[in-house]
Amino acid sequence: IWISLVGKAGIGKTPSVNSMLFPLKKINNKEVQNYHKEHEKYEYFNNLTPKEKKEHEEVHKPIKKQFIANDITLEALIDLHQESDNAVAVFKDELAGWVKDMNKYRSGSDLEFWLSSWSGESVNVNRVTRGVSYINRPFIPVLGGIQPSIFSSMQTEENKDNGFMDRLLLTYPELKVDNYSDKELDITALNWYSDAITLFYETINKTNKIIKRDADNNIQPLIYTFDAEAKNEWIRIFNNITANQNSEEENEYMKSMLPKQKTYIPRFALMLHVFNSFIDSYNGTS
Repeated sequence: IWISLVGKAGIGKTPSVNSMLFPLKKINNKEVQNYHKEHEKYEYFNNLTPKEKKEHEEVHKPIKKQFIANDITLEALIDLHQESDNAVAVFKDELAGWVKDMNKYRSGSDLEFWLSSWSGESVNVNRVTRGVSYINRPFIPVLGGIQPSIFSSMQTEENKDNGFMDRLLLTYPELKVDNYSDKELDITALNWYSDAITLFYETINKTNKIIKRDADNNIQPLIYTFDAEAKNEWIRIFNNITANQNSEEENEYMKSMLPKQKTYIPRFALMLHVFNSFIDSYNGTS
């Protein structure tokens, strides 16, 4: 899922996103700090003499569990995803940097990577120094803000033809910069949200109850299916989108976006189902 908040500078794009992400960013920072501590121990052990190593408890190379990245090259992102193999999210205050970084070092191939990863296709990058980096099931959501003028410059004919712009979900509220206000979010609500999101993360990643792996340590996907009522609703939505695709009254620009909605709607339906089920359980209502 790629989401962009479009708005002028100073409108509050970053603070609003940070209000949602702060529990996850806190966990992510802790994972990064733990990795660096463990890596220092590993390097210390690795630099010991063979005799000293025999007298020292063995230290294995730590695994990166960072799951949020911002200023990162594509190669580094792939390496990170190989270790944090369930998912790595990209969050940038300004998505213009994300777009500009594409093809910064290798023309064409970075954009192809992003288009493939959005579709869930396996991706690999060939490198002279480190060989092939490979991700079987990439999961790299993207979130950030962008200014209207910069967003307009992204809407090139190439980005439209290759489907890049059609994959990007936009929110563009007509807002003005507010005057000072004493209104604040309720600290009780913030604490509840932080605790719930933290537990949600730990339930998925720490308990080994959700993520199942095969003998080769590859994650086994969980399969969800529509119940009868949901299936009928999905058929109605699908056919409605198809009718718009076939309509002579719909402009071609919008028609190119409609197939992506057939992918996004089930993705959001699954997310809402998972979150609702977890929050009901968390609140003790189911």
